Amino acid sequence: MAAYILAIGFLLFITSYVYASFYSSKLPKHIPKIPLWTTIYDTFYGTSRVSFYNKYVRDLAEKHGAVVIWHLGRWSIQITKPEYLMQMFREDTVFAKGGSYAKVPWGPLGQLFGINVIDATGQVWKQHRSIVLPAIKQQFDVAYMKRRSSELRTRLWREHEMQDKTCKSGIDIDEHAQDWSLSICCKYLMGIDLERVPDIDRRLTRVLTDRKKNFMGGITMVFPILQRFPWLFPSISRAFRLVKEFEEVVMEIGKLNTDNEPDTNGNTLRDRLNSARETGEISEFHYRSNMKQLFLAGFEDVESVLLSAVVEMAKNPQIQSTLHDEMSSLVPATYNLEDLDRLPVLLAVILETLRLHPPFPSLTNRYTTQQTLLGGDINIPAGTWIGWNAYAVQTDARVWGSDALVFRPDRWGRDTASINAMFRTQQAKAVFIPFSSRSRTCLGVNFTLMQLKVVLYELFNELEWGIYCNDEVPILRQGPLVNPIHCKFTLKARKRNTVP
Repeated sequence: MAAYILAIGFLLFITSYVYASFYSSKLPKHIPKIPLWTTIYDTFYGTSRVSFYNKYVRDLAEKHGAVVIWHLGRWSIQITKPEYLMQMFREDTVFAKGGSYAKVPWGPLGQLFGINVIDATGQVWKQHRSIVLPAIKQQFDVAYMKRRSSELRTRLWREHEMQDKTCKSGIDIDEHAQDWSLSICCKYLMGIDLERVPDIDRRLTRVLTDRKKNFMGGITMVFPILQRFPWLFPSISRAFRLVKEFEEVVMEIGKLNTDNEPDTNGNTLRDRLNSARETGEISEFHYRSNMKQLFLAGFEDVESVLLSAVVEMAKNPQIQSTLHDEMSSLVPATYNLEDLDRLPVLLAVILETLRLHPPFPSLTNRYTTQQTLLGGDINIPAGTWIGWNAYAVQTDARVWGSDALVFRPDRWGRDTASINAMFRTQQAKAVFIPFSSRSRTCLGVNFTLMQLKVVLYELFNELEWGIYCNDEVPILRQGPLVNPIHCKFTLKARKRNTVP
């Protein structure tokens, strides 16, 4: 029986490979094509998107501004040239948004995300945006965020002390970072305190941890037609199970009674989506799609940037010392968000982390609604999927200088006004796009920056971070999100001169 299943799987793979190799594409011939075998080879060996780009794509992309690459069962165009990116972001009706459901509706990712405010286009997007925008753009009280961030620091220090007693060195912060980010997302977007619902906390943690460790991948991502046969591929069966479990717990969160929840204002993302479903403003399918997508986006992206920032700061003690001096001299012990907004080094550290480590280094989430010319001379047929690469343009030496791959926060400026001005300018020029750009700029930019300012203040104001085994290259997580994982850190207590 096992041999029979293997034979069917091998036949499906060969059929898919032949289809891809001889597929009669109308894509422009003068754009270089990344060979299919490289995608298959590096997918099999678990190469991260960043490593794949540096290994196979960078030279060609920087020369031509775009490459043809195999992505999720079709040849797509991945663009990296700022002028092309600006055109794509500007012409939103020609380069329309589309997500996993539009590409592979039968697969686990399609079932997970459905059609939501991030992936939708046209009137559907406008409708979803009008529902969720007030919840994400509102003024947030940072008291809970400060408490949870302070508790994160305390837990990490206790773990450091325990490891010292057992003659060990280096602590792993991955699980702690996930717990912190998950608690912030649930409190501010869903209006619930996970400490009050331990069963949901436990189930969420388990399913999200399992999803990170081994959601799915391999050959079924290269040829997603194979995802139609989960009985042949245990990873696909497991992925469908995790999607179901995640949806079940998110729907339970949607039903929770938060009348007794302190600080709940009735205007959370969950509240607004629940109200829209009850009034018929959105369908059940769109409700579930938005709850799942925005829940994941609300905590995974911030967690990814936090991990990357800690690694970069631990590797750069001088920058870390400069940040600490800024915090000590400018921020009172009972600080508020306005106090943190006055810290230029803190803001520059966050933006530089986002530049070198965008949570999603590349996304193939747009398609042409009509035949069009990219850059005036590249003819792209209607229905072509377009990918854009934030990591590529954000590490291009022609844009950022010869030290484009170096973590250097002071490249952003010396004061908050100039740093914010550069942020806006580089985003408009499509050379800094971790939050996308123009009409589809991420709705949660300010919320994201707020969280990162608070947690980095708490972690670096009283603690000095170092990398344990500094010679080791950080391992990058496989999959869409790219951040270092399982890094080991050393901690020392800092003496703080408190501002009255």
